[in-house]
Amino acid sequence: MHEPKVTEFATTDPEQACALLAEAYRDNRLRVRGSVESYRFEHNRCDLGDVHFDFLHNTLTTEVVVQPLGRVVLLRVLDGEQELDDGVSDRRLGPGDVFVGPHPDREYRTGLHGTRLQITGIDLSLFSGIDPEPVVERLCYEPVSPEKARRWSRTVDYMTALFTDPGVENGPLVLGAAGRLMAAMALDTFTTGRGEERPIDRRDAVPDTVRRAVAFLEANPDLDLGVADIARACRVSVRALQLAFRRHLDTTPMAYLRRIRLDLARADLRAAAPGDGTTVTGVAAKWGFLHGSRFSAQYRAAFGEPPSHTLRNP
Repeated sequence: MHEPKVTEFATTDPEQACALLAEAYRDNRLRVRGSVESYRFEHNRCDLGDVHFDFLHNTLTTEVVVQPLGRVVLLRVLDGEQELDDGVSDRRLGPGDVFVGPHPDREYRTGLHGTRLQITGIDLSLFSGIDPEPVVERLCYEPVSPEKARRWSRTVDYMTALFTDPGVENGPLVLGAAGRLMAAMALDTFTTGRGEERPIDRRDAVPDTVRRAVAFLEANPDLDLGVADIARACRVSVRALQLAFRRHLDTTPMAYLRRIRLDLARADLRAAAPGDGTTVTGVAAKWGFLHGSRFSAQYRAAFGEPPSHTLRNP
């Protein structure tokens, strides 16, 4: 994950549109039906590295054949229609549909009919840090329910607004949290359930695992860590780590890390001197809390007072 790179592109030239699609996605063959004089193509992107948020608008009817994307792409039709055929499914989508795009490993053909799209791309590596099960095998390609569509759309709208705000710097903890949030939301929205826990994972869940993990977390609270990073440091599987924490501490590795960071945030707020520029928002961002209201709620739950009170009364 890296600092947001925001780009905006518009053209009336189909060849330039083809070149942009090749740069933003993959090599393609593009054909426009109708009068080229009426053609317009727009593409805006907020690129965070492992995650990107795009807006695409295409007038007329355009057919594109694209090479495999190698990532999970999730789409929302804002206007017009889209046809999509990747050999797994042949679909026709319309306004309001929220769905998984083409299979990450397959060439696909898409037809855009005066289409406006919201596109979210997520690198496959982000999913492996949250869930050891292969995500590609569990994707559901039909449009999701209206409830899930609304939740997904609100999340993407919020994240896009957050990272396209000019002049705002985002540290690695915030960027890492954003990547994990999008991967977790995608897993919850677009995949089927996973199987039962494996016996070997239960045998791995021993106190030594917890001790190693706790020591690692307390030594590295400022790093952008996911559950896969913690498991790797402890030399156990992700599921074994999760089982160990649940069995011996009745919590999760990420919840334990969150409590460490809350303690450190409280220490920073208490150490602040009047007029030194310390703010609750700044301290929250320093320790990887993306949502200010959620940070305040978690802080109050942990310490019995809002962070603003701690800052005013160290």
